[in-house]
Amino acid sequence: MPKRPIILSAIFAMLVPASPTLADDATCSCRHLESIQQELKNAEALLELQKKIARELEAIEAPLIEAKKDPTHPDSDVNIYDRSLRERTRIVSRFQFPYPKVKGYTGPEEIKMRYGTCEQPTQDLDALRSGSQCRELADINLAHEAAHRAECTAMGAAEYWKRLPSKMAAEEVARYQEQAAALRRLLKKVLDDGEMTVEARMEPRLQGPQFDVTYSYVTGPIQLKGKSSGADEWSLEGKGVQVGRIARMRLAGMTCSSTGQLNTGVDLTMRTDGLTMALTGKSTSAPGDVKVQCRGGHGMSMRPQNEVGNGAYFSGLEVRTETNFSREVKDMEFAKRLAGGGLSASGKETIRVKLICPGD
Repeated sequence: MPKRPIILSAIFAMLVPASPTLADDATCSCRHLESIQQELKNAEALLELQKKIARELEAIEAPLIEAKKDPTHPDSDVNIYDRSLRERTRIVSRFQFPYPKVKGYTGPEEIKMRYGTCEQPTQDLDALRSGSQCRELADINLAHEAAHRAECTAMGAAEYWKRLPSKMAAEEVARYQEQAAALRRLLKKVLDDGEMTVEARMEPRLQGPQFDVTYSYVTGPIQLKGKSSGADEWSLEGKGVQVGRIARMRLAGMTCSSTGQLNTGVDLTMRTDGLTMALTGKSTSAPGDVKVQCRGGHGMSMRPQNEVGNGAYFSGLEVRTETNFSREVKDMEFAKRLAGGGLSASGKETIRVKLICPGD
């Protein structure tokens, strides 16, 4: 049903949480990413709810239907509909939407199907469309409504409305399966149409006896490429360079200066399902040297070539049009190794992931 349709179809209400921002009639893009994600999470939560309702109400109704066949059975006069409906009300009372107010939705809070008919008010359906965040989201929610009306018409209004609550929930299961699948397809489309980039900056400060050096490492931006190709989880990959320099240095009480840079090839892989993301990387040292000048002497880095390292940057972060993530240098593996040699490491690494939408 509409935004998060019929939880309580037997009492003819289709719930539609409201949202404070104005809607538009634009084609959905990654500008609407958060709204699409919230719609999907709500639809999936309602799908599980309706599965639970259908399963538990069927367990209540089936033995009562059998009891009706035997007038001497103690439950033969039980009102099956009433008992089943009370149990459904109990289940629904414990349910909470992941997102009670979906970002950008300004349509009606409910859409009702007139009891005994297969009709819904045209003005409410029009308000759902005009209050939706973007065109495809409106189409998906309206398709949910249209499928209910079609089911009612095919069955006949009289038969449709006299079904037991478990059968009503079973219909909702089918509707939410369709809705969640359509929302996931839309989510993948808007991400495929966008461009994902990653950039990182780290300034670790290493300190020890007669040693205080702050380094600067800048990575990217690196463009990640990859399409969902229909899969619910997919990878994006990209290549770039990390540039390392010495920002500040003090050795044995002397302030030193440096020139040159260290170059590192970086291969990034992002795994995502459109809702969350995980980023890993592999680094390979490339040609590049740093020269250091102190009072009374100088030196040059002797960095090994083609030295390889790999590891995870983050996992489980929500996919957004822009995500900023930071972590403490002291918690990184290289800092723990340095601590064993008498050096302390401090500072932060910051990572920015940007999703650039078409037209931005």
